[in-house]
Amino acid sequence: NNEPETVKFMVYPLNELNPGDTAEVVWIISDSFMSSQLDALGFTFKERVTCILGNRRDSMNAYLIRGTLIALRTENAKEVLVRALEPSS
Repeated sequence: NNEPETVKFMVYPLNELNPGDTAEVVWIISDSFMSSQLDALGFTFKERVTCILGNRRDSMNAYLIRGTLIALRTENAKEVLVRALEPSS
């Protein structure tokens, strides 16, 4: 089989992380004001983020990013697209 290997990773909204999961920020899909706010909080490309309290539909979620615990409304967490990191060996 001479087909090239494909890179497989799934991008999904930050609010879908479960507590204890760590992911990497890929894209922010919010308006420019909220995008700037998220950027100022540390939600930037390739930044690692760990869910502390999450997967709560209509409530606040909490994430650890750059050593700081940040609370986000679910509607804003949906605007941060992340990809799962491979588990450490």
